Amino acid sequence: MFYWVTFITFDLGSEELKPTVVKVKPEQLDELRRTLLESKESSELGTTSEYELFRIMFAGEAIVAYTSGKVVSNGPYSAAAVQNAIIGMSSSGAAQVVIGSDEAGKGEWLGPMTVAAVALTPTQSAMLQSLGVMDSKSMTVVRIAELAKEVRLNSLQVESLIISPEKFNEQIKEFREEGKNLNDMLAWAHAKVITEVYNSLKTKDEDIKIVVDQFARVKTEQRLAKKIDLDVVDLVQRPKAEDEIAVAAASIVARETREVWLDRASDRFGFDLREVSIHEADAHSKKDRFTKTSYIDSELKKK
Repeated sequence: MFYWVTFITFDLGSEELKPTVVKVKPEQLDELRRTLLESKESSELGTTSEYELFRIMFAGEAIVAYTSGKVVSNGPYSAAAVQNAIIGMSSSGAAQVVIGSDEAGKGEWLGPMTVAAVALTPTQSAMLQSLGVMDSKSMTVVRIAELAKEVRLNSLQVESLIISPEKFNEQIKEFREEGKNLNDMLAWAHAKVITEVYNSLKTKDEDIKIVVDQFARVKTEQRLAKKIDLDVVDLVQRPKAEDEIAVAAASIVARETREVWLDRASDRFGFDLREVSIHEADAHSKKDRFTKTSYIDSELKKK
């Protein structure tokens, strides 16, 4: 099965075209290379550094693949070729639906903690991967916003949860009084969004895998087991789970949700919250509405 990608992110009217960057698993690079070279428009070039796995010229535009799995296309036609290749490569895989979840803002004193879950079919995963969905940590706010739109358009279901600073301050206090910690809150939040996505799926007869970045294996499993029969799903908790596209997509949605909250809160307060120093925030009369106060106290004690 072959899918033709009709959406190109380049602005052909601009003077300078930005390269398109996508990420695949390193073990997929050989298949990607072979698929790209099947076209009469492509020819292989020599690599220029030890970090490059291959270079291909496609329709006069360069495609550079790095051993890390990063693939850079320097024009609209080469970007479309990579997108088509990635989507085509997915057609031979299993038909498993993946629900991934991730969070943003858990370690920052400013703003809320947000958690998101995303359900994807293999074709949707490949589509989003071809558009550049990957670990969001190094992405700009603008890129996060762009990709969050694509995630919402190309997924079975997306759910997000905002734990505002006020709510966070209340909950973390209650958890600590019960002898619990941040991981307990995270387990509760992840279980909540995952369950909402799982329950929204039209049929439970599908082969479903749930992937969560590992932070508290037992607590997360116990929370999920209260809502989902874990005997009928494949639950995976592991470090660096963002290489699963559903988790990367959830990371993007969680980050975008947090950024939107900061924009709206900045409008309400009349100043850009992102530019407030920790000392200015601590002195503000309404700091509990836009900061995690226990984090501020801990940070200031260190100084």
